[in-house]
Amino acid sequence: MLKRIAMIAALALAGAAVAQVTWPTFRGNNARTGAVQDKVFIEKPKVIWSYKAAEHFVATPVPAGDRLIIAGLGAFNAPQVRALSLDAQAKDRVLYTKTSPLIQHPTVCAPAVLGDYVVFGDGMHQTDNATLHCIHRETGRPLWRYELPGKLVHIEASPIIDNNRVYVAAGDAGIICVDLKKVTLDGKEQDLAAVIPQIDAAWQKMATSYEEQKKKDPDFALPPDETKLPRPSPKLVWHKGQKQWHVDAPLAISGDNLLVASSFIEEDKAGKRALLCLNKNDGSVLWEVPLDINPWGGVTVTTGGAAGDTVLVACSSIRFDRKLIPEAKGEVVALDLANGNIKWRKPVNGGVLGNVTVAGANAEIILYTSTDMKVRAVDTATGNRLWSTLTDQPYFAGVAVSGGLVYAGDLGGNVHALQLTDGTKLWSINVGRDPAVQAPGAIFGAPVIAKNQLLVATANLQGETPDAPGAVVSIADQSFVVAARAAQQITIDAKQKRITIPATIAPRKLPTLKDIYPLEVIATYPTPEGQKAHETVIITTVKPSDVHKALESFGLKPGKPSRTEDAVPTGPEVKLSLVVPGLVTERRVLPMERTIIDKRTGKPLPALTWHFTGSAFRQLDPEKPERSYGADLTGTFATIYPVTDETVLQSNLPMSAQSLLKLEINANLLPPEGTPVELLIEVK
Repeated sequence: MLKRIAMIAALALAGAAVAQVTWPTFRGNNARTGAVQDKVFIEKPKVIWSYKAAEHFVATPVPAGDRLIIAGLGAFNAPQVRALSLDAQAKDRVLYTKTSPLIQHPTVCAPAVLGDYVVFGDGMHQTDNATLHCIHRETGRPLWRYELPGKLVHIEASPIIDNNRVYVAAGDAGIICVDLKKVTLDGKEQDLAAVIPQIDAAWQKMATSYEEQKKKDPDFALPPDETKLPRPSPKLVWHKGQKQWHVDAPLAISGDNLLVASSFIEEDKAGKRALLCLNKNDGSVLWEVPLDINPWGGVTVTTGGAAGDTVLVACSSIRFDRKLIPEAKGEVVALDLANGNIKWRKPVNGGVLGNVTVAGANAEIILYTSTDMKVRAVDTATGNRLWSTLTDQPYFAGVAVSGGLVYAGDLGGNVHALQLTDGTKLWSINVGRDPAVQAPGAIFGAPVIAKNQLLVATANLQGETPDAPGAVVSIADQSFVVAARAAQQITIDAKQKRITIPATIAPRKLPTLKDIYPLEVIATYPTPEGQKAHETVIITTVKPSDVHKALESFGLKPGKPSRTEDAVPTGPEVKLSLVVPGLVTERRVLPMERTIIDKRTGKPLPALTWHFTGSAFRQLDPEKPERSYGADLTGTFATIYPVTDETVLQSNLPMSAQSLLKLEINANLLPPEGTPVELLIEVK
């Protein structure tokens, strides 16, 4: 079965059109099923990018087109909402950040997204009062806000946007429904589309004033302030359950039915432990069913399929408190959507704190995790067990399903890929301890899928590394990395016998290393794939073997690389240059030797001879005859000294010169770290 799935996945990923996954809101859709039909199959996982920050990413991240929106808790629970680029090659990962004074309460709420609108709430259980915010997806500019004062009022769960209405759970404030696109400003009800130009104009006026002030007196210039923009409020449609229900768990919608999971707060004697079905149009209660355990994991609903219209509730005796895990109990309850009649209930020896996931071609499988360290699959119609997989860490987060695999993230920071058919583990990766991340942390929010990437976020609340940063991590199949590199094609000019390679100025100080090492190479893959990425001038994702083939297309035949003290490299001579942005002219072409200086003398290198050596080959498996192009494995394709024979190009400097020279980049000529540049290889 695994081989068959892998073959299907490989076919799906091959070719120019790679499937793109749509995951537009928390848990993928308003039914909160957590499963998509797109065949995103990660057989060989690889961290392709990560973002670290001194905050706890408790909320599940949510894709929004080309970006990922995620809430975080900064120092002293300071609010943080960021938009991160989903581009694997992004130069600037953070597109914008929203924080105080715009947001006044902690943020643990996953956003809801519809087109250009991003809606999220603030507040958490330890705080009172909350605000529902709407910002522009592209710019992050605030569009409207709805304030909810009161004790035990907070917005922890993701809102739902349905038919241009926003439904939000707000603790003791119950359920609020507001119109997404109808707002009140200065006492007048207007369409949001008519108000946005007013907001943009006000921002532009402040920005223009700021630029003028900077010219006159830069020390006293005041930058634009989002809190001084017009502050419309959305039209309230209905508000139900105040001081009756306490709702912190995710809602779900099916048709005209709004499913609400209310809890009873023992210490405050607040709320009601029940599942309610409301008419989403007016908030009237259609049916109500008491529950034995608080439904902290929220509601999932599936219509049609093997079990008909079914509501699935995830229950736990504890909230997201790691200290209470040993005493946690839970259950999953299945009810008839039409009338609330219980179809089955499944007790669990641990808390179920993440939404149930519904999968299978006929919605015949439900999956859930628990604090007892298990991922379970049961039959949707009966609740009978299909399989159960034990791992070595508890779970707070639910799972995501795509491409025949179940992706689960645990409190140890591990992401597991299990086969949907029988729960067999395909792979596990600890995202926090991965060399590309190095920020251990726990996974509180469910994995999400977007643009062929599996995305998870980590936090260090009550963990073993409380001072460590949180991280947002993207995992993809290695075939995705190959596809990303293919997008950065080298340019071959056959007439001029010139090759142009896209690259960026390399970081000379890696966070994983204490020291800055002298230069040994010119170009390599980025860290951690590039084994010499701490000793290079530029980094690029172009495969060395592609450069080799390009040089051969000019009729060149590679010589042999050197890796000994006395041996010299052989092969056709080429010229290396670096194209960098200019201060006056559009670009400058620098001989590669001028980009490097000897720190002892401050002088650039003398002219060198560069040889097309080609790479040594490596036999990965001694029992198999197949050999791999060595430079593709280490990422190095241009070296100053013969420090490796797994390269494409070598200079004529011998190994003995390494003890005489301490090489560093010429900061007077080169632009800052991360600046896009081009490497030119020309045949002499």
